[in-house]
Amino acid sequence: MSASKSRLKADLPKTGAFRKAWGHREPVLWAAVMVLLVSVQWPTLKGWYYRAAGTTAPASAVVWRSDFDGALAEARSTHKRVLVDFSASWCPPCIAMKHEVWPDPDVARTIGASYVPLMVDADQDNGLSARYQVEGIPAVLVLDGDGRIVKRNDGFLPRAGMLTFLGSPTGPGGN
Repeated sequence: MSASKSRLKADLPKTGAFRKAWGHREPVLWAAVMVLLVSVQWPTLKGWYYRAAGTTAPASAVVWRSDFDGALAEARSTHKRVLVDFSASWCPPCIAMKHEVWPDPDVARTIGASYVPLMVDADQDNGLSARYQVEGIPAVLVLDGDGRIVKRNDGFLPRAGMLTFLGSPTGPGGN
């Protein structure tokens, strides 16, 4: 065996020594991975829970419109923007938003002051998903009175995130 190969072999940890050194850290590593997965998937897990438990969402504090053209006309006449929520009854993060975001009085007050809210069922919409390139739900868009996108958020927003999105000119992260 050459000198370089024997040095490499000597530098490799022995299987038992390696396992002994990392063995007590392995549960911590797995716990960290699980915490990360749960935190990333938390809105989905909450939505599944609400659906499985048969929990009815509290009444929305937001008075949603369902007519796109009517919402645009109202936005133009009131000098507001249109807040569009693309949602579906089977979507766990959408269900979580119906339980935790839309019933919130602060969210409703902010929306009522500056927006014409429009709820779009992504399963039954008349081409709005394609028009606005909505590829996943939930998706929340802010449109001007002519239907142009001012800002958008693709994915779940908690209450605080929604308030930030509604209050900033470009939304979270400038998107």
